[in-house]
Amino acid sequence: MSLKFKNFSLAFVLYLIVCVSTVLFFVPFSFISFIGPVAGVTTALVIFMGTNILLVMSVAVIAFSSFLFWFMKLDINLAMIIITVLATMLQSYWAKQITLAQVNQQNWLKSRKELLTFLVKVGPLTAIVSASAIIVITMLDNKALGGNLFYTFMSSWSGSVLFAIFFTPLLLLTQRQQQLTSSKRFFIIFASSLAFVAIGLLFKISQNAQLHNRHDMFEQAKSDIGQSIRQEVALVVDELNSLSAFIKASEHVTSSEFKLFTEHNSHENSSIRVLEWAPIVQHAQRASYEKQAMRIMERDLAGKMQVAKQRDVYAPIRYVYPSLSNQIILGLDVLTNPAEVISMTKVINSDKAIASAPINLIQDDHSNPGILFILSVHAAGKLSNAPLITKQDSLLGFVVAVVQFEGFFTRIAELSTNDIGLFIEDISSVEPYILFGKQLLETNRYVEQFYLNVNSRQWRVSLFEQHPWQMQQKNWQAWGILFGVTFGGVLFQSLILMMAAYSSELSTQVIRKTQELIIAKDQSEQESVAKTAFLKTLNKELQTPLQAIALFIEQLRKTEQQQQKAIITNIDLAQKNMGQLLDMIVDLSKIESGNLLLQSEIFDFHGFLMRIDEMLKVQNQNTAKGRALTMLIDSSVPHFITGDELRIQQFLIPLCTDIYAFFNMKKIRLTVKSHSHQFNTATLFFVFTGHDEENIAVKAPCTDYMSKEIGQYSTQMTMVKEICQLMEGDLSLGVTHSGEMILTAVIKVVQATNEQQQAYQAHLFGDDETI
Repeated sequence: MSLKFKNFSLAFVLYLIVCVSTVLFFVPFSFISFIGPVAGVTTALVIFMGTNILLVMSVAVIAFSSFLFWFMKLDINLAMIIITVLATMLQSYWAKQITLAQVNQQNWLKSRKELLTFLVKVGPLTAIVSASAIIVITMLDNKALGGNLFYTFMSSWSGSVLFAIFFTPLLLLTQRQQQLTSSKRFFIIFASSLAFVAIGLLFKISQNAQLHNRHDMFEQAKSDIGQSIRQEVALVVDELNSLSAFIKASEHVTSSEFKLFTEHNSHENSSIRVLEWAPIVQHAQRASYEKQAMRIMERDLAGKMQVAKQRDVYAPIRYVYPSLSNQIILGLDVLTNPAEVISMTKVINSDKAIASAPINLIQDDHSNPGILFILSVHAAGKLSNAPLITKQDSLLGFVVAVVQFEGFFTRIAELSTNDIGLFIEDISSVEPYILFGKQLLETNRYVEQFYLNVNSRQWRVSLFEQHPWQMQQKNWQAWGILFGVTFGGVLFQSLILMMAAYSSELSTQVIRKTQELIIAKDQSEQESVAKTAFLKTLNKELQTPLQAIALFIEQLRKTEQQQQKAIITNIDLAQKNMGQLLDMIVDLSKIESGNLLLQSEIFDFHGFLMRIDEMLKVQNQNTAKGRALTMLIDSSVPHFITGDELRIQQFLIPLCTDIYAFFNMKKIRLTVKSHSHQFNTATLFFVFTGHDEENIAVKAPCTDYMSKEIGQYSTQMTMVKEICQLMEGDLSLGVTHSGEMILTAVIKVVQATNEQQQAYQAHLFGDDETI
C-alpha cells in the first residue's frame, strides 16, 4: 500500500510540474496548451506503472482546470474537461495494450527494429488520439466550427509525441534491464534528460521570438493607427479654426460666402459630415431673427425637433455645408445640447475645439453616430479683466463640425495587415461609447490597447487578432520551428536509444555465436565419437570374414581334396560378406557426399511388403530355426506409392534381419502404418516390437544404445539410419510404459493418384499380354 501511495504521489507531482511548465512555456496560453504534454506523460506512466495511475491523472486534470478557471480566468466548461480526461485515458490505455508484450518481456530495447516499433507505438501512433480531441476542444473553446486547425493538430501531436518518447524510455530504464548495464542506463537517462531540457529551451526561445514579432507588429500597427487618428482629428480642428478666423474677419457672413469658403477648404475623403455656423441671438432679437432667417428649434426628450422654449440667449444653426440632406437641422439651438454629451459652458470658456460624446444625428437613420466638434467664436479686442463675463459678452457664436469617423476607421482597419481587428471606445463617461467595431474579442487572442486624448474626450483604441491563435494561418517560420523541434527531438532520442539497442544486439549475437560454437563443438565431438565407434564396429565386422578366410585357407592346406569343396564354399561366403560390407561403405560415402540420388517410380507397396514377408519367412526356416517375424499392415497404408523401391528394400531387409539380435528375441512383430499429409504425401512407420516371453528378462543389446547413437550397433544399422534420413525420416529407439522396447523407422513417400494407379496397372497388364 505504501509503494502504491508513493507511485500515486510521484505521478501527481509530475503531472503538476508538467502542467505548470506549460503555463510558463506556452505564450499565449490556452486550455489546450497542456493537453498534449499531459497525454504524453500519462502514456509513459501507464506503461510504467499500470492503468491504476489514470485515477491520479483525472484528479490532476480536474485540479489544474479549476486553477485555470478561477485564477487565470480562462473560459472552461465541463465538456472540455471530460473530453480531455477521456482522450488522455484512451491514448494511454491504447499505448499500454499495444506495447504490453514488449515491456513485460523487456524486448523493446532488444534490437533496433523492436525499438523503432516501440517508439512508433508509444509516440506518433497513439498521439493521434489527443491531437484529434484537441481539435474538438478548440472548437468548443472558441465557439467556432471553421478555421485553419491543422497547425493546432500538428503542434498538439508534436507535444504528445515528444513527452511520450522521452518519458517512457526514461521510466522504463529505471528498472533493471537484461541487455544494459547500470552505467549504460545512467548515460541514456542523463543524455535524454539534457536533450529534453535543450529542446524545451529551444522551443521557449522560438516562442519568445514569435511573441516579439507579434508584439512588434502590433506596436507598428498601434503607431500607424494612432498617428492616422491624430491627423484626422487635426484636420477637423484646422477646418474649425479656419472657419472661425473667417467669421471673425467678416462683419457679416452671407450664406453664399459661407458656402464658398467651406467648399474651398473642404478635403476629399474627410470625416466631416457637415460644417455649421450658429450665431448668438439674444431673446430680444429672436422675433426679428426668426422673421429674417428661420425659427429657433430644440430637441425634446425623444430627440424630435420642436420650437425652442424661451431663454435669454440662443445659438441657432444659421448655415450648413453641405446643405443637401442637412436642411433639417437649420435653426437647431446649439446651446441645448445635453450636458452629458457636451458641456457648452466648457466650450464657451475654451479657446480650443471641444469634442462631444457620440450622438445620433437628426438627419441620419441612427445607424452611424456622429461626434460634434464645437469651437466658440469670440469678437477680437473686447476682452477685459472679467474673463467669464467678457467671454460671454464677446461671444459671436459657434462653429460646429459634425464628424462621422466610421468610414475613416474602416479604411485604417483595412490597411492594417495580418488580420488585426480594431475596436475604439469613448471612455470619458462612466458608460463607454463604442465608436468603431462590434465586439472586442479577447479569448485566445493577442490584444494591445492605447489611449488618445481627443479634444477633452478620452478614447481607448484596442487592437486584437481577428482569429484565435489556434485557428490562424501560420508562416513558414512557425512550421519550420515545429517540425525542426519535433524531428530533432525524435531523432536525437532514437539515436541515443539505438546505440543501446545496437549494443544489446551485439551482446545477443556474441552470446548466440558462443552457444553455436559450443553446440558445433559438441556435435563435432559426437560425430568424432560416432566415426570412431563406426570404425571400431567396421573393424570387428571385417575381421570376422578375414579370420574365417585365413582359417579356411589353413584348413585347405591340411585337408584332403575331397573336403576342399566345402571349405571353398565357406571361403566364398566370407568373401560375399566382405563385398556386402564394402558396398555399404560405398553407399554410406555417397550418402554423406550427397551423390546418392533417390528414384521416384510408382510401385505396388502392399505387394512389395508381401514379397519381403515371404522372403524373410523362407530365410528364417532355412537359417534360423525358431525365429518368426509377424508383419501387420494397417488399413491406412496406401497400396501404391511413388518412391525408390530399391532403397526401401535396402533398409528394410537388414533391419528385419538384425532385429532379432538387437532385441535378443526370436519373435518379432512388424507393424506398418501410414499418416497422410497435403499434396498426396505420406509418412510410413515401420514399428518393431518384441514378443518373446521366454527371453524378456534377458538384457537386450538395444538397451546399451538408449542413450547413444543407434547406428553404432552395426554397419548395417548405420546404413539403415542413413537411408531413413535420406528419405526425410529417421530411426529411433524407445520404451513403452510397460517396459517394452520399440524400434521405429520412419520415411516419407508420395501416394500414387488414381490416374497413376490405373496407368501402372494398365502397363503391367499390357506387359503380361505381351509375354
